[in-house]
Amino acid sequence: MRSDTIARELATQGYSVVPQFLSGTDISPEFIAHLESANKFRDGVIYDIPGTQMAGIQSKVVALIPEVAKELGITINSEVYGYSAIRIQRTEEPASLRKPFTVHSDPKTAPGGVLNWHIDHFSYYVYRDHTNWLICYMPVAKPSRKLANLAIIPKNVVEDLDPDLARRIQGRGAARFRCVESDTIDWFKLRFPNETIQIGDWFAIDDYDDSTMGWKIKLDLERHKVVPELAEKDLLVMRADVIHRTHDAGTDRISIRCDAMPLHAAKINTRLGLLGLTLRYPFMGAKRRYNLKNVIKQGWRLGLG
Repeated sequence: MRSDTIARELATQGYSVVPQFLSGTDISPEFIAHLESANKFRDGVIYDIPGTQMAGIQSKVVALIPEVAKELGITINSEVYGYSAIRIQRTEEPASLRKPFTVHSDPKTAPGGVLNWHIDHFSYYVYRDHTNWLICYMPVAKPSRKLANLAIIPKNVVEDLDPDLARRIQGRGAARFRCVESDTIDWFKLRFPNETIQIGDWFAIDDYDDSTMGWKIKLDLERHKVVPELAEKDLLVMRADVIHRTHDAGTDRISIRCDAMPLHAAKINTRLGLLGLTLRYPFMGAKRRYNLKNVIKQGWRLGLG
């Protein structure tokens, strides 16, 4: 698929699928075996990826993504990419309530590494720029096209049905989106005491702006979602401010993720980058400080640099 076609789809719907972007030689059995047993970080992501196994994937990303960014009119750092892996474990267990309810924690949690509706958090806490940011998902172990995919709310759908939501999340991150259910309505009343709340209402949960807990939205995400069916070696490119979630955990799935980051993005996995983040920390908002505290502590414990 041509880079201008991908950019056009990103500009309108916020995502694009490139079938069979990778080849068999890009993914070795040893690489898959490593990812199957690698430890996850506290955000559920695998960062321990052997560089020797990534050459084929990296070369194809570098050949495509800068051209897409140029066509799209965004500025990324074509020399710096963030690679990680996401491992989903098959499960049929439903989400479970987390009681007693607390105002900041989700009222429910899902097993198997499944994530509910959100716009990514950590990248926005660090860089505050999801305009000049592209996310690439590449399944490398996925037995079924129809299972363990991503659900996405297209950009043009949000713009058409809830222009206020489109405006608020443009270039944003660090947000969750939840529907009021019979067993979670008390949590919503706790978080939004001044709102009239009914089962079936949808809310944006703001995890970044200290001045707001969030707001009621006009969009039923489940009704308007799309679920691109991805096979192994396909590529899904998505703008970082697009609402998405894990659609299901109907099968095991391992995906490589690549983040094409803004031109101004500092390398926080170096001593100098970590120092800069640490010096900025006292001047950040409370929500941002809370979520970055452990990351900064761990960085210094590991002795980066």
